[in-house]
Amino acid sequence: MLSRKDTLVLGVIGVLLVVAAACAIGSLNREVFGAKAFVSSYLHSLERHDAASALAMPGVVPTAANIPEDVSLVLLRSSALGSISDIRILDEAGQPDGSNIVTASYVVNNQPAQGMFRVKHVDNSFLVFENWAFVTPPMGTITVSVLHDTVFDVGTSGLIDLRTTHPKTVATVFGDTGTFLAFAPGAYTFGHTSSLMTAKAVTATIANPRAAAEVVVDVEANAKFTDDVQSEVNAFLDTCVTQVVLQPTGCPFGYQTGNRLVGEPAWSVLDYPVVSVVPGETGWVVRNAVAKVELKGELQSLYDGSVTPLDEIVDAPFNLNITIQPDRSLLITII
Repeated sequence: MLSRKDTLVLGVIGVLLVVAAACAIGSLNREVFGAKAFVSSYLHSLERHDAASALAMPGVVPTAANIPEDVSLVLLRSSALGSISDIRILDEAGQPDGSNIVTASYVVNNQPAQGMFRVKHVDNSFLVFENWAFVTPPMGTITVSVLHDTVFDVGTSGLIDLRTTHPKTVATVFGDTGTFLAFAPGAYTFGHTSSLMTAKAVTATIANPRAAAEVVVDVEANAKFTDDVQSEVNAFLDTCVTQVVLQPTGCPFGYQTGNRLVGEPAWSVLDYPVVSVVPGETGWVVRNAVAKVELKGELQSLYDGSVTPLDEIVDAPFNLNITIQPDRSLLITII
C-alpha cells in the first residue's frame, strides 16, 4: 500500500504532468496548429507554387454562390503562379466576432507588401489540436483585356482562351475582356506566344486579399505571321505576271493604251512589296504596300502604223484583309 506521502507525491507528479501536457498542447496550438501557422502554411504553399495544397485549405475557395457568373477560376493553378518570397508572420489579433486577423509580410513581384488574413477556429482534431479556416477567401481579381485576339497565356500555363473561360465572349470578336479569381498574394505575368502572334509580357500584382488588378495583353503579328503573308503575296504576284494580257485578271496592276499591242506582253516583278501586318478594326490587315512590275512588248500606232517598243514600270498597290482560320491557315483578301 502506498503511504500518504507516496500518494501526495504521485498526486503532485500527476498535476505537473497535466500542466506540462496542457503547456505542450498550448505551445503546439500556437506554433503548429494556431492561426499564425495556418496562414503561414497557405503562404508557403504559394511560395512553392503548390496550388493544390492551397486550394485544399478550408475557406480558400469561395462558395459557388459567392462567385459571380462572369468570373473564372482558371488562374487558380500552379503554372500561373509567380514569385513570392520572404514570408513573415507579423501579428495576430482577436476580433469581437471571434475571428482572428493575421498580418503577414512578403515580397511579391520584387516589391515588399503586407496582407491581413481573417481566419476562424472551426473545431479540434483529437479534441485538443485546433483547426482553422479562412473567413474571407484569400483571393483577389484580375481583369484581363486581350487586344486583337481572345487568347493569352500566364506564367507557364499555355494558352487560355476567353471564348472558353467566358462563354459570353463572341467567337469572332477581335479582342475581349474577362475577370479571373487569383490567389492573394501573387504576381501573375501575362503575355501571348503562338505560331503567328506574340505579346509583350505584363505583370499584375495582387498584394493582399480582395485586391483588384487590370492588365492589357496587346497581341501583335510575329515575324512568322509577316513572313507567311509576304510569301503569299510574292507567290500571288508571280502568278499574276504569267498572264499575257495588259490587264491581268484579279491582279492589282494593269496597263491601258490607245494603240494596238503587237504580239504578247511580258510582265515581270521588279520589286515585291514590303508587307507589314497590323491590327485593323475587326481583323489583321496590310495597308499601302506597293510592288513594282515591269511590262515589255511592242505597240503599233493607230495613227501612222509605226511600231515602238513598250517598256513601262507599273505600281501594284496592295491592301489586304487577313483572317486566321480555325486550322491557323490564313485567308487573305485583296481589297
